[in-house]
Amino acid sequence: MTLAGDLLTQSAMLAAQDPRRPKQASLRRSVSTAYYSLFHLLVDDAASMLVGGSRLKAAVARSFEHAAMRVAATKVATAARRPGGNPQFEAHLRLPVSAGLQQVCDLFVELQELRHRADYDLGVKFTRVEALAAVSQAERAHRLWPRERNSHNGKAFVLASAKLLGSRG
Repeated sequence: MTLAGDLLTQSAMLAAQDPRRPKQASLRRSVSTAYYSLFHLLVDDAASMLVGGSRLKAAVARSFEHAAMRVAATKVATAARRPGGNPQFEAHLRLPVSAGLQQVCDLFVELQELRHRADYDLGVKFTRVEALAAVSQAERAHRLWPRERNSHNGKAFVLASAKLLGSRG
């Protein structure tokens, strides 16, 4: 199994731990790990697309930044909802953006926000239901992405995530 798949499995196991009184540490790690499963799924595919199975793949994968991926995901999802709002970026897309890619991008942003809360906001208490919901969101993105990764817009998302489509737009 891939790192992304292992992380997804681990996220579900953490959410289910301690059936009667789940520990905040387990729930927080579950939420965070759900996000990282999606991050690594996208990064692994992006690096493969850019350099194939080359020994450069690990170096290329390491160059992806969480914030840049969030910006790219937000731009793609926004173009799907409201085309015409960012013509410079949308020139790289084939409109309309599929519902599947929009969902992957929306889920990436949502899971990243949840990860930030889980990792940094100690005032927030997570419930098992919230952790399981994060796992479910990650599972959905894992199911959708294989249908989108080879599409023109999926590739544009990957290139924008790598900051290869220019800084404008």
